Amino acid sequence: MEKYNFGEDASYLLSHNKLGIQTLEQLEVAEAYAFMIRALEIENGLYQIPAFTKEGFIDLHRYLFQDIYHFAGEFRKVQLSKGTTRFCQFQYIDRMADEIFGALHTEGSWQDIAMAAKRLAYFKTEMNMLHPFREGNGRAIRIFIHAYARTKGYEWDYTNLVKEEYIKAMIESVVDTTALEAIFLKTLYK
Repeated sequence: MEKYNFGEDASYLLSHNKLGIQTLEQLEVAEAYAFMIRALEIENGLYQIPAFTKEGFIDLHRYLFQDIYHFAGEFRKVQLSKGTTRFCQFQYIDRMADEIFGALHTEGSWQDIAMAAKRLAYFKTEMNMLHPFREGNGRAIRIFIHAYARTKGYEWDYTNLVKEEYIKAMIESVVDTTALEAIFLKTLYK
């Protein structure tokens, strides 16, 4: 479980988990297990993202992490950064989310796979920089983007991502989405 660069991250997660877990190691295992079950339910059609809106994204996060965190589906009220990446200031999350999800809603058709890769890299980067939740942002964004790509006629096979390459591309995407676009090009199918 990677820590964010702000105050009492470990203490907060430990004091706000529903299972009363007292160590980060145990919490990491429980969180992974709970997430896996919910993600499998999504894959098997037992839950569908209600809409590709801010509310739909909040609902997805709540669904994925409802078994582990009291704050599932709630926007954070603290500043977050990871390494040298500083995420959206918490006081602007709601307004920026409206812009991002508004753009998703008005997004037109994609002419080809190159355009799909470019647009998915853009939206994934914007959602990642928003980073609206205390924990679970990357996983919720990945599932959301996967489902969104399907609505546009594309399948994103994120199961074969090379972790180090993907993380590097996500970090670089703050200033240049080229590497992330290349990953989407390799993992998108019509």
